[in-house]
Amino acid sequence: MVCFGKNRIHYHKVDSTNEELKRLFLKKEILNGTLLTADFQTGGKGQMGSKWESCIGDNFLGTFFLKPFLPLSEAFALNMIVSLALLETIVELVKGDVKIKWPNDILVDGKKIAGVLIENKYKNGGLNASFLGIGLNLNQKKFAKFSRQGTSIFNQTGVLVNSEKIVERICFHLKQFYSLFDLKGYKTINFLYHQELYLKGEGCLYKVGKDRRYLVLQSVNMKGDLQLFNQFGKLEEFGLKEIEFLT
Repeated sequence: MVCFGKNRIHYHKVDSTNEELKRLFLKKEILNGTLLTADFQTGGKGQMGSKWESCIGDNFLGTFFLKPFLPLSEAFALNMIVSLALLETIVELVKGDVKIKWPNDILVDGKKIAGVLIENKYKNGGLNASFLGIGLNLNQKKFAKFSRQGTSIFNQTGVLVNSEKIVERICFHLKQFYSLFDLKGYKTINFLYHQELYLKGEGCLYKVGKDRRYLVLQSVNMKGDLQLFNQFGKLEEFGLKEIEFLT
């Protein structure tokens, strides 16, 4: 059984919690489930090098180290497990409509409140180590203007939250869904993930290359690619950065 967060490393400031934990991994053995947190990241990042914005001390910024037992073909299950754990943590605190937006965001009423960045190390054709990066907006009040508006637990509730209590809930739900995956397998986690998937079954405009296209979001496959139906009823698949949400 993995004890998420039982071993804790904290910094006031790092370039990135993912990068710092990966550096530590190269230097010494790290306990499974170790959590590295920071008050501030000078170079926080999202998927494919995207920038993650955060104010000093206002949010949860952390990365969990995991020695995964799952086969390489099911690696996207880690993204689903972390997303579900974050969603459950947020649902306990806010009343809005909380959804998982592919590939790595959690939204409340369409506004971004959290992001996930999972990076894997491979050895002998399998997963050797995983770094589960999480950014969750807690007490931040103002956000820079991006294509999607940001929000926080405070902005949604008007109440300042204790970051250590949030850490406890994230660790609890990670253990919950990781154990469920261990017990029930990929299909169960996949079902729960798709129950919470943003815009599933809805027809919307997306940006594909230079074009705007009307597509119906169907699912996410085992590789982590987004699957959508086009206007002819044909299923198309898109990887990271190949498609952009316009809704």
